[in-house]
Amino acid sequence: MYFFVIKSFNHKPGHLKSEAESALFQEEFLQLMGPSSQLTTLFDLLPEAYFFVKNRDGHFVFANQSTVRALGLDGVSEMLGRSDYDFFPADLAERYRDEDHRVMSSGQALLDQVWLVPHSSGQLHWYLSSKQALFSADGRVIGIAGVMRDFDQVGSILEPYQALAPVLEHVQSHYQQRIEVTSLASLANLSVSQLERSFKHLFRMTPLKYVTEIRIHAACKMLVQTRMKIGAIAADCGFYDQSHFTRQFRKLKGTTPLGYRKQRDGLAAVPTPNVNASNLDGGAQS
Repeated sequence: MYFFVIKSFNHKPGHLKSEAESALFQEEFLQLMGPSSQLTTLFDLLPEAYFFVKNRDGHFVFANQSTVRALGLDGVSEMLGRSDYDFFPADLAERYRDEDHRVMSSGQALLDQVWLVPHSSGQLHWYLSSKQALFSADGRVIGIAGVMRDFDQVGSILEPYQALAPVLEHVQSHYQQRIEVTSLASLANLSVSQLERSFKHLFRMTPLKYVTEIRIHAACKMLVQTRMKIGAIAADCGFYDQSHFTRQFRKLKGTTPLGYRKQRDGLAAVPTPNVNASNLDGGAQS
């Protein structure tokens, strides 16, 4: 839990009786404070929080050091002016932008949204994300500010998710094998119907959709990092045949596995073809 406060060393003004008095008191102090960077640097002291600011066009204008490190960058200057599309797969970046637009359109904060996000290493992590629209002095929406917190570090807010932790870990460790919903339900000590309801409520997807997303993520890494044949990648990522793999891949990524490889060709070094999915650096393993 974080307690974020700003204090003045001036004489205590006493109880401020109206919202107008409170707003004026706050504004007078902030005007004295000088550069706003004095506040933003505070977020570098919160390693558990990933803080960022984007303009209306989705370009990053600020990020704290935790965010910079998670993206595998050396400094915040490498983020400025770039967008989600420069750091994440296109389908995930599109979902981020859709959420940004919803926040900017409504002007309302969007709290504790659950996201499955890849680090620069490729490993997937669950986060809670909250976003708030930012306004200019004349009331125009000029962007959004957001903060993400790792599931492992946000405490009691994640209690409803803890029962499903064995399921998430099992899928990330065994996605190459055949996975039955009944076995996943047993890991959580739930019936199949209870597991389905919990997954849809907490993660906005079914358990099998989660399994597919983990497998497709691993396949994407293999498509970029190796020159293995499509059929071999399908088998190594837990799909029972290449046609099923291609259908699921197109449904999630909007293109075929071969099309995805061509799009990303040249973006990553190509190791030898005999790489196994479980041995890829930063693969979707828990």
